[in-house]
Amino acid sequence: MAHIAFFSVAAHGHVSPTLGIVAELVSRGHRVTYFTTRAFEEQLTRLGAQVCRYDVATSPGQSPSAFAENDLSALPLFFLHGSADRVALAESFVGADRPDVVVYDNTVPFAGRALARRWGARAVQFFPSLASSRSYALMDAMLARTGRSAAHEANGAAFDQRLAEFLAATGLDGIAAEEFMDFEEELNLAFLPREFQPSAAAFGEHYRFVGPSLGGREAEGTWHPRDTDRPVVFASLGTVFNRATSFYRTCVEAFADSGLHLVLSIGRQADPADLGTLPPHCEAHRSVPQLSVLAQAAAFVTHGGMGSTMEALSFGTPMVVVPQMVEQEIIADRVVELGLGLRLDPADVRAEPLRAAVAAVTTDTAIAATAARFRRLSQDAGGAAAAAAAIEAHLAGTGPVPHTKAAAI
Repeated sequence: MAHIAFFSVAAHGHVSPTLGIVAELVSRGHRVTYFTTRAFEEQLTRLGAQVCRYDVATSPGQSPSAFAENDLSALPLFFLHGSADRVALAESFVGADRPDVVVYDNTVPFAGRALARRWGARAVQFFPSLASSRSYALMDAMLARTGRSAAHEANGAAFDQRLAEFLAATGLDGIAAEEFMDFEEELNLAFLPREFQPSAAAFGEHYRFVGPSLGGREAEGTWHPRDTDRPVVFASLGTVFNRATSFYRTCVEAFADSGLHLVLSIGRQADPADLGTLPPHCEAHRSVPQLSVLAQAAAFVTHGGMGSTMEALSFGTPMVVVPQMVEQEIIADRVVELGLGLRLDPADVRAEPLRAAVAAVTTDTAIAATAARFRRLSQDAGGAAAAAAAIEAHLAGTGPVPHTKAAAI
């Protein structure tokens, strides 16, 4: 059996889609080593993975511009920071027990790509959001909407310099930066059905659209409605953009007397007490077992993160998407384009428009039919079992034909 290493951004939207794959690989007898932070250690250990824990390195000055200011040009710098330390930690941790394959997050390819080369291991790239190819790159689609920031050229020059330093530090200075970044693996996993992917024809067979992977999350528990006679509306802005008390109050106002039961997941950065006394058919929690709630929801008011969107597809739950950043705007527009729901801009989220949007997605027969179709497509894509089988085939040399060129992150 193989030794398989996973590298991902230490965030729920990046780790959660891999949990089912980890559980599936372990059940097939493989050893999995997962490099992540303390936040995910217990969950991964419970699934049978060995965890190498690291602390998130903070890149001075880059986090605010990358996220608070929505500066796309700062993202590569932010994610590169600390990668050389992670490579050293990984090599010290595994010692002579080198992994046979490295599975890494396309958002942070640096350590994964470098270690695959240093270890002589096979590599698998996965996409926590929409996939990118040479013909369709998510970063290009985002830049087309935001334009280039004033700091774009300076950030690009700084990234080139720091990438060269990273390659030298990891003994890969003989590889051109362009080759290191413009690299498409022999196997690339996308956690969505191919039909959801924009420009899907641009992706060859070395891209496996395995659909949502929802396994490995049984410990999250289940949720049971207080009133089974009322349809459930679930509202959440995910785990990053959830410091939004005014949004939650608007949801309460919109659905307090609507005949619906509102479930709010407000995250760790907000306090349910800030919402005051809730009406009888509204409940607010810092977190909920999201899969269990979605399985029973008539509609999902969501920020449009890729993980949440794919989870809604898995249960055929129509969506009202309120995107909080440009990537989520692209996903929201894809939801609308495919007929899976509606989009509301944050500035338009008032009680009446929100109530009307939820009423529309829960009564539109065309949306219901499309949601049911994508539920079947998501199931048919194979999920964790398909991903694990693709990794095994890749290890055995029976997977896709090797490719060496691709889009940058």
